[in-house]
Amino acid sequence: MIALFSFLSDSVMTPQKVQVFGLGLPEKGTPKEKRRYFVRWRVDGRDRMRSFKTKGEAERLRAQLQTAVMAGQLFDFGSGMPGDWVSSGETWWTWSRQWLQLKWPGWSGNSRRSAVESLVALTPFMVRPGAPKPPGDLRGWLRTEGFELRGEPDRNGEMARWLERCSARLNELQPVTLEAALTGATTRADGKAMSAEVIRRRRTTLNAVLKMAVRRGHLDANPMEKVEWKVPDRTLAVDISTVPSFKDIAAVVDFTKEGPPGSRRYAALFGCVGFSGMRPSEAMGLCVDDLTLPTQGWGLATLRGATTTPGIRFTNDDEVFEDKELKQRAVGAVRAVPLSPVLVARLEEHLVAFPPVDGQVFTTSKGTPMSSTSYSVAWKRARAHQWPGSSVLADVTLYDLRHSAATLMLRAGVMPAEVARRLGHSVDVLMRTYAGVLDDEADRSNLIIEQEQDRQLED
Repeated sequence: MIALFSFLSDSVMTPQKVQVFGLGLPEKGTPKEKRRYFVRWRVDGRDRMRSFKTKGEAERLRAQLQTAVMAGQLFDFGSGMPGDWVSSGETWWTWSRQWLQLKWPGWSGNSRRSAVESLVALTPFMVRPGAPKPPGDLRGWLRTEGFELRGEPDRNGEMARWLERCSARLNELQPVTLEAALTGATTRADGKAMSAEVIRRRRTTLNAVLKMAVRRGHLDANPMEKVEWKVPDRTLAVDISTVPSFKDIAAVVDFTKEGPPGSRRYAALFGCVGFSGMRPSEAMGLCVDDLTLPTQGWGLATLRGATTTPGIRFTNDDEVFEDKELKQRAVGAVRAVPLSPVLVARLEEHLVAFPPVDGQVFTTSKGTPMSSTSYSVAWKRARAHQWPGSSVLADVTLYDLRHSAATLMLRAGVMPAEVARRLGHSVDVLMRTYAGVLDDEADRSNLIIEQEQDRQLED
């Protein structure tokens, strides 16, 4: 009989079962130079074995394994050896928290939230071979406690203990592990892939964590360089068939203005996005002093920043809202956006009906800054009225109305550089995003060029 020694560790919330078996002896008659003595043990159902030329060496290892089990040591999943025997090194779990702490101060609230979402999705897959399933809702715990930087997670809790045992060491990460993690972190519950933008963010985060690990000396090289995992191409070009017309937007604004009292205060906000091309967050950050609203003609809005709602956990002052600089602009930079007469009129009506609170143009009925949550009901009601479920525009978002403003300007013949300036784009991004609009203008441009050629030939 092979002696069986088993131990169920009480030092962790999730038990680890280690069995050390009797010594394996060579068959009788085996020549001395070919004799091997085997030590066999099992860690959480995974068999391990080491062979030795002498019985003394084999008995020594077996005794050491039994001693480690009796002492309640956790065994390493990668090597199968007691944890204390394995060379130390940062794990994905410990290092990803450090990386997040290093980056946190320089990020906006939305960037912080995006990074946490990516780490929460990746971490359950960044584990060592043979690791048992995590206890309970690991993702939920990671979201609420594991990557909460305002305090340390409970190191004695079952989730933290499981991660300490099972999280992969950085120096053991192989491309196949990273590829599996990326696939798992970008696949929805129904088995379909997430959006291209989410996939790109998850891969970018994984690469950033490992890239800094190389710079800090935890890795000799970034294993992502050997990963064969394709990121979907980013599609910047707007499908012109899904862009609402100016007439459509005017109808949406008027419908909202005449709607229920709770919706009316959002009409001018919708107009700012659809008529002038402001981002919703830029419009929600407008102050009265930023507006020039003449009695006749065009007005002007001086954009100084944007109001976002990353949530209390991701801001520096424990506020739901965060004021940030203009997108891709230096702190303190401004952007002047002309306001058409029709938008000037809507804003004047809005300021009369809804007096500013603390100088802000757009606020909720409670006097707080607006957010995507606060205007969503009004937007969905207006959208459903203007574009019923069968319409190609049935899923248009408020942000999409920026495309309408850009399309109208380009088709009106406004120079691309000026359109880009008003939208807060570079000309390069504008040309790639609205290539379809420019393609539609090819015939008209050809006619204009032909007419100019004919004129010069006649002179």
